[in-house]
Amino acid sequence: MVRIGPLSDEQRQALEQVRRRAVGRVSQRAHMVLLSARGYTVERIAEIFGVGEDVVRKWLHRYERQGPPGLDDRPRPGRPPKERLARQIVDAQASNPPCNNGLVQGGWTVGLLAAFLTTRFRLVLSPASVRRYLHQTGWRWARPRLAPATHAPRGQRKDDPATALKLALIAQAVASAATLLYLDECDLHLLPVIRACWMKGPRLRVPTPGQNAKRALFGALNARTGQLHHLVRPRKRAAQFVEFLETLAAAYPTGEVILVLDNVITHDAKLVRAWLARPEHARFRLLWLPKYTAHEHNPIERVWGLMKDPIAANRLHGSIDLLVEEAERYFATATFKAPHPLAATPQLVPDALGRAA
Repeated sequence: MVRIGPLSDEQRQALEQVRRRAVGRVSQRAHMVLLSARGYTVERIAEIFGVGEDVVRKWLHRYERQGPPGLDDRPRPGRPPKERLARQIVDAQASNPPCNNGLVQGGWTVGLLAAFLTTRFRLVLSPASVRRYLHQTGWRWARPRLAPATHAPRGQRKDDPATALKLALIAQAVASAATLLYLDECDLHLLPVIRACWMKGPRLRVPTPGQNAKRALFGALNARTGQLHHLVRPRKRAAQFVEFLETLAAAYPTGEVILVLDNVITHDAKLVRAWLARPEHARFRLLWLPKYTAHEHNPIERVWGLMKDPIAANRLHGSIDLLVEEAERYFATATFKAPHPLAATPQLVPDALGRAA
């Protein structure tokens, strides 16, 4: 049986001071000791405060051994209090790629960032805390997109010294009365195109084919009317490109036709030169887009993205032929806004359904 014996005036005064000034449970513990000194049993004290008898015994024993300081809460084990500037530190460090800190990874994960903060700054945060701070400061987990290195540091980026001249020639062609066509090619892959989308429940799984298949898609966008000409072939070789030129010659049987295209080797192959050298094709003229940045000045590049989203994004077709049929159906119904007649680098603007309007 635990019971506090008679208290001296100093002991009683110290306990009364704790009871009046201490906060919460510490004040309650001092009151337990005072009641025990007045003859209250452990059972009665536990009933008064609504706690277990073992709790009362614990604090009476603690007072007997340590006096009033024994009634205070001891430091709790576990992680120390978080740094007040933890959120700002996480935000700043996430802005600095791992490779800048001597790591081999190309981007941060929550676990990697938490481990780095512990090692470098002695800032111990759980992965859940790091993730919470990242969300609070505007970070999100998403897939990056591949893009040409047009904004590489000076000295590393390749530039075409004839860029200004090439763009000036294209601007003159736009202002002329000739038919102006922007040409390009892309591949249709049976392997689905992965696009971000809203998901609920388990992560969406897109089936993949056992073996990928692809088709070459040649295209030409009329800068005056927005009309798109296209041709699907098994490969993107010079012979297939000449076939596409034949379709353009049939579509525009008279007048000067200016073809604006990039510097792919098939566009300047011997077969293509021979086709252009024929007398009946003398009205065709080629203008080359600037090297390394052709995608920035060719509006048909946008057409490919508009086409692939509705027909190939996050969906697997039964065969490459069915995928080609979907592409043909898209081009049969989609309309494209003609670039401005005086614009050297026209743009396409999709409507609400993802089509260029």
